[in-house]
This record gives sequence, structure tokens and C-alpha cells, in this order.
Amino acid sequence: MTTLTVNIQNEKDLPVLQEILDRFGLSYSVDTDEEYIFSEEDIKGFIKTKQDFLNGKTTARDWTEIEEDLNRAYN
Repeated sequence: MTTLTVNIQNEKDLPVLQEILDRFGLSYSVDTDEEYIFSEEDIKGFIKTKQDFLNGKTTARDWTEIEEDLNRAYN
């Protein structure tokens, strides 16, 4: 199996490339450069954490701890 990575600069070219790959019967996946996409569950958790903080049920976290979590998510 060989993997080909293509960086598409013009989004209009994507459907053309997909059509070519489909005609050759090749499997592919499209990965965009979008930032991390949060699920509904993630968003509900963020809202609950914010409300817990505002209600005094939790304390703020140290930036180094937050940075470690972000590094784990993006690396």
C-alpha cells in the first residue's frame, strides 16, 4: 500500500481530484486544516465547567496544566 499526500491550495480543485480518484477506484480521505472540532459532548462539558467555576464549585487551573492538555490534544 502506498500513501499519497496532496496539499490543495484552491478548494475548487478538490471535487475534480476526488472525481479522478473515484474513477480510478482509489480509496481516499480528506483532511482539512480546520482547528480542533469540538463535539456536542465537549461543548456541554465546557459550559458545565464554566458554570461550576462561576458558582464557586471549582477553581481556575494553572496555565502550564492547560498548556499540557492542549499539547496532548494537538500533538
